[in-house]
Amino acid sequence: MINRYFVITFAFQNFNYNMKNYFYRFLIFLVAISVLSSCLWDDEETELSANPYFVSLKFAENDSIPGLEDAVFTLEVDPDFGDSIIVNLDSLPYQIRIDSVFPTFSFQSTTFAYLIMKDTLNTGLDTLLLTGKDTIDFSRALKVVNFAQNGKDSCSYRIKVNVHQVQPELYVWKKKMDQIYQQSASVQKAVFFNDKFLFYVNSGLTNNLYTSDDGVNWVNTPFTGLPPNSYLPSITIFNNKLHLVTEDGLFYSSTDGINWIGTNPGVVGYTLKNLFFVLENNLWCLFSQNANSKYYFATTQDGLSWHIGEMIPAKFPIVDYAALAFSSRTDKPKALVLGGNASDGTLLSSKWSVQKEINNQYKWVNFSIDNPDLTPLSGVSMIHYDNKLLLFGGMDKNGEVLGNGYMESIDEGLTWRNTDSIYNVIVDVNQNITYQPRCYQSVIHDPTNHYIYLIGGRNKVNVFSDVWVGRLNRMTFIRK
Repeated sequence: MINRYFVITFAFQNFNYNMKNYFYRFLIFLVAISVLSSCLWDDEETELSANPYFVSLKFAENDSIPGLEDAVFTLEVDPDFGDSIIVNLDSLPYQIRIDSVFPTFSFQSTTFAYLIMKDTLNTGLDTLLLTGKDTIDFSRALKVVNFAQNGKDSCSYRIKVNVHQVQPELYVWKKKMDQIYQQSASVQKAVFFNDKFLFYVNSGLTNNLYTSDDGVNWVNTPFTGLPPNSYLPSITIFNNKLHLVTEDGLFYSSTDGINWIGTNPGVVGYTLKNLFFVLENNLWCLFSQNANSKYYFATTQDGLSWHIGEMIPAKFPIVDYAALAFSSRTDKPKALVLGGNASDGTLLSSKWSVQKEINNQYKWVNFSIDNPDLTPLSGVSMIHYDNKLLLFGGMDKNGEVLGNGYMESIDEGLTWRNTDSIYNVIVDVNQNITYQPRCYQSVIHDPTNHYIYLIGGRNKVNVFSDVWVGRLNRMTFIRK
């Protein structure tokens, strides 16, 4: 039979709690369990398990609190306490209630188990025998204690139920820097390359470079090789180098962003005009044919040899567009070119998408034909973030910023809509500063920490050289 003296002694030796408030009910509880256990088996006839260890904890569905059943509990080592803890590493939804939970504990073996909890006044402790039909307020639960089938061996585990306390769909923005430079310069391009932020600025006569390790502290950095007629918005990272084009069709490259070397693409009868994106290890470019001034797609795998492809479609942009390559939800590489100016100067509202077909040929489709939801615009930047495309900027033909200069697409560029006016607004709440809508800003996505950097830009009146950093709260919940 179970040794009643051992059970009571164990309880008093191992729990240093304030017994004043619940001594008598705890004593009655132990005696009742002891008596009940003595009737269940005889030690001399049956070998009883001495294994009391935790197996699982599950929350049953509760119609009044949907989502509780999604909690996944594991046994982890808590470094703060140096002890094992039963915890859901992926937190339950934002501010979900955990005061009416139907739990199921499983152990390797058990005679009985009970919870140690804060009392309702939060001044002492209570115990609760687990019956399997309990409704538990897990905001008060501290520890579970289980006795093995032999009634002697036991173990206890701290319990922690994680619930998100911040709105997961909220974008949190901070203004990190007011002004990187003070001279007059409106043509800009910022990139993150070789673990540094590089911010190139052109005044029309000279180029300047500002570098930073953290996006906050910037240094005016000498560099060589870039002529004043460099088209800074064309800067593209490809094959571990930075590349850009000049107004006279030269192709410049740099391995460090400091020292640049220019070459002539050497495609007879054609002139390099612009760069688009990197898709499937190819840098996509724009060439014009000297004889007829027609424009053609071109690709290169090494920046040395070039393949001239098909002529661009009618009303395809050649400058001031946004171009982005990304992976679709089916993990297929594709790219999007949005807005910009056509060769005749027309400001476009087009949304051109390209991806490889079954025959290994690339096909361009203009989403604007069936979904004309954009007005003509230029000076747009795009990134792929949280399985969406985010659009920043948008200037009309009069130089005015369209709307609040911030949109999103949840269908890979097919349709666009305004961002949520509550959760997705660029504002620094702590400093009470609202982001001034603008165009031609540089947008950098840090995929490791899930940050979005907005650097510089301009509107009809002002040129900016500030730095904003934002992140979707939910992205911080991702465990690496």
